Amino acid sequence: MHIAERKLELVLNKLTKWADCNGFKFSKDKTYVVQFCNQRKLHPEPSLFLNNHLLPVVNEVKFLGLYFYNKLSFLPHIKYLKTKCLKAMNLFKIIAHQTWGADQSTLLTLYRTLIRSKLDYGAIVYGSARKSYLKILEPVANQALRICFGAYRTSPLSSLQVLAHEPPLELRREQLSLQNCTKLKSNTLNPTHKTVFQPLSSLYCNKPNAISSFGLRIIVCKLVYLL
Repeated sequence: MHIAERKLELVLNKLTKWADCNGFKFSKDKTYVVQFCNQRKLHPEPSLFLNNHLLPVVNEVKFLGLYFYNKLSFLPHIKYLKTKCLKAMNLFKIIAHQTWGADQSTLLTLYRTLIRSKLDYGAIVYGSARKSYLKILEPVANQALRICFGAYRTSPLSSLQVLAHEPPLELRREQLSLQNCTKLKSNTLNPTHKTVFQPLSSLYCNKPNAISSFGLRIIVCKLVYLL
């Protein structure tokens, strides 16, 4: 831990020096430390300073609209995303009134704008979560499609997805991941290019239950579609 603290503290000092030279200032109240670790035994927390201010260590932090948990399970973000989509669902239900509500085409457009856009944002990141966690989001999309078509709860979901030209959320996340991978493949100067297309697969050989990196998940997706 002390080696990691030393290296990170050197980086913080360089960032502080750069900010002073360019007229910027880092907010101490908005800067946190998250230790991503799967160890269950007790281990010391890092002590990092920014402008002689001890940065607080937290279990989760929100960055660019995504919640990162110290175990990288993304369960807090998935719960937050479900709550956010359900709030938009309340407005969606009002617009879908049977007497004076919008038609199917308008409702599907609103679904893609109000709900699916929230599910798509950051999908290539939180898509690494456990399948049992990702299933928490499925009832949200299923309920929205039933509202669009005025279908019963017993209506087969696969038929509604065909009518709406909407793939299941799992396939939607794979589609977004492959699109991002294709875009990244064309830009070799991207800092993440080497990490994605030259993944350290040897690290996961002895840990089959560990969540694979984005590069390894893309390789699996390609093999599935080729087969």
